[in-house]
Amino acid sequence: MVNKLNHWLDSIHPPIWVDFLRIAVGLFIVYKGAIFTINFESFTENIASVGWIFIAAHLGQVIIFVHLVCGIILILGAYTRLMSFLNIPILAGAVIFNYKMMLTSDNYMELPMAIIILALLILVFITGSGKFSLDERQRRADQLKAH
Repeated sequence: MVNKLNHWLDSIHPPIWVDFLRIAVGLFIVYKGAIFTINFESFTENIASVGWIFIAAHLGQVIIFVHLVCGIILILGAYTRLMSFLNIPILAGAVIFNYKMMLTSDNYMELPMAIIILALLILVFITGSGKFSLDERQRRADQLKAH
């Protein structure tokens, strides 16, 4: 089943803007990971404010790690669907978290940004890595080996 889905998704031939989209999403995710790293105390306090006091620091570290590593790998275009998939639950959580925070704070831009990045991650997951990526380079190398 997974192979059929992956084959169907690979059969979609994305236009060049998919590469730019993948790179932009990757850059933004790395940027957010860096911001979270710089403001780690504030970041973990925000996580703890929703009741996750005991796991806030660990969850914060996982989020930062996934953002930094997956963002860089997304920029390169390697394992694009997997990297997108790993970030989708984090961004879904960010949408829920920022919705709750929006009701009590003055920071209104985080929610729309989380929604936009979540939608773009889902789009990158569906369309794949694009023509200028390590995934495409590997796919071409595999095709040459097969012939």
